[in-house]
Amino acid sequence: MSDSPKKKVIDIYPPKSQKAVFQLKEESVLIKIESSQKSLEQSSEVLPTEREALVEEEPENISAEEDKTLEELLATVGEPTEKQLLLPHRFNLKSFLLHFILPVILIGSVYYLGFVAFTKAEVTISTKKLTLSLPNIKVLVDKNITAVNTSQRVLPGTLFTFSKTVEQEFKSTGQGKDEEKAKGTITIINNFSTSPQILVANTRFETPDGKIFRLDSRTVVPGATLKDGQLQPASIEAQVTADQAGPDYNIPPCNTNCKFTIPGFEGTPKFEGFYAISNEAMSGGSFGSVPLVTIEDKTNAEAAVREEMEKQLNEDLKNQIPPDLVVLNEAKSSLNIKQLVIDAEVGDVRQSFKVTATGELMVIAFKQQDLIQILQAQFEPQKPEKYDYCQEPTIEYLDVSPKFSSGTLQLTLTVSQTLCYRLSPEEIKNTLAGKNQEELDVYLKSLEGVEQAQVKLFPFWLKKIPTNPQKINLKIN
Repeated sequence: MSDSPKKKVIDIYPPKSQKAVFQLKEESVLIKIESSQKSLEQSSEVLPTEREALVEEEPENISAEEDKTLEELLATVGEPTEKQLLLPHRFNLKSFLLHFILPVILIGSVYYLGFVAFTKAEVTISTKKLTLSLPNIKVLVDKNITAVNTSQRVLPGTLFTFSKTVEQEFKSTGQGKDEEKAKGTITIINNFSTSPQILVANTRFETPDGKIFRLDSRTVVPGATLKDGQLQPASIEAQVTADQAGPDYNIPPCNTNCKFTIPGFEGTPKFEGFYAISNEAMSGGSFGSVPLVTIEDKTNAEAAVREEMEKQLNEDLKNQIPPDLVVLNEAKSSLNIKQLVIDAEVGDVRQSFKVTATGELMVIAFKQQDLIQILQAQFEPQKPEKYDYCQEPTIEYLDVSPKFSSGTLQLTLTVSQTLCYRLSPEEIKNTLAGKNQEELDVYLKSLEGVEQAQVKLFPFWLKKIPTNPQKINLKIN
C-alpha cells in the first residue's frame, strides 16, 4: 500500500439496472487503480455521468470495524499496476430516434414540402389585341340547304312549327233581372149557353183586386147542358201565367166569394156567364238578379286564351329546340289561331262558360357556330398572320326578316371581332422553368406580342420558378 492519505469508502452504488455490486460473470468490468490521488481523480472523470459518485469522501470519522473491513477488501483485490473494468452502457433506441432521426425527418419533410411538393407558379400574360369590324353585312338563313356557304354567306336553318289546344273556363260578370211570373191552373166555367166558347191564347182573366192572368194556350170551353129546363154549367181546366212578374201574383186559391172575370166580355151578356176559379195558389212569381254573359266577358276570355296559348307555345319552343340553335324573337311568327269556340252567347244566363282554342307558332332557327364561320371567313383578308380569333365576335342584329312560307331568314348585321397575338403556352412554360426574378423580367419583356405579364410564386419564400413545367399555371388572356 502507498503512503498517500487514505480515502474512506462509505458506499458503493451500482446503476439502477444492476442487482449486485459487481457482476463480473455477466459483465466485463475494467478498473484501473492508481496509487496516487491524481490517478483516482482522472479515473472518475473517464466514467460516464451515471456512474459518478461511486466514491464519495466522508468528512466524518469511520469506525475501526469499518476501517478494518475496507482494508481486508483492498487486500483481496491486491495492487496491480493496471486493471481495467468495462462498465455496462445500454443503447437507448427511443432516445436516438427522438433526438436524431426525427429532427432529420422533420427538416427533410419541411424542405420537400416547402421547396418541392407544394411549390407552384402562376403566370398571367395579356397579349396584344386588335379589333376588326364588318358594318351592314347581310347573311341568309335557309332551311333548304345543309352546308355553310361562306362565299355566298348562306347557312342552314331549321323551320319549327308548334301547335297547341287550350281550354279554359270563365265566370260571367254580367247581371240580369231575375223576374219570374207566377203560374197556376184555373177552371173556366160556361154558365152562359149550351154552345162551346173558343178562347184564344193570352185571353185575360182578372181577379177581384185587378190582377191579370193570361191563358197559356187556345182553349175551347164546352157548352152548358139543359136539365129539366135548367142550364147546367160546363167547365174546363187551363194553364195561366201572370201578366206581370213578381211575388205579388203568388195569390191564394180564388174559389169562395172569388172568381176570375174575362175583361174581353165586359159590356156583353157573356161577362156574367163566363168566369173562372182556382183551387190552388198561384206560385213562382219573383224579383232578383241572374249572371249574364256580356260582350266584355267574351272579349276578355279570347285574350286570356291567346295569352295562355302563347305562353305554352313559347315553353315548347324553349324546351324542344336544341340549345345550340339561335332563336331570335323577330324570327318567330305571330300566334295563328286556327279555331276558337265559345259555348255561350252574349246575354245567356250562365254562371260560367268555356272557351276552346287551337293555334300554332312558327320559328326559324340556326346554329351560332355556322354564323361565326361565315363572319370569320369575311375577316380573313384583314387578319394579320400572327393573330388568332381569341373570342367570339360581337354581333348586332340590325334587321331580321323571316319568310315562313319559304323557310328563309334574312339577317343584316354589324360585327366586331377581337384578335389576339398568337403565343405557344408549352414553349413559354418550358422557357420559364427554373428562372429567377431577373431572368423572368428579361424573358417576358423580350417576348413578342406580350402586353403585360404577372408572376406569382408559392410559397412566398420561393425565389425561382419551379423547374417542373407542370407546376407552372400559365394563363394567356
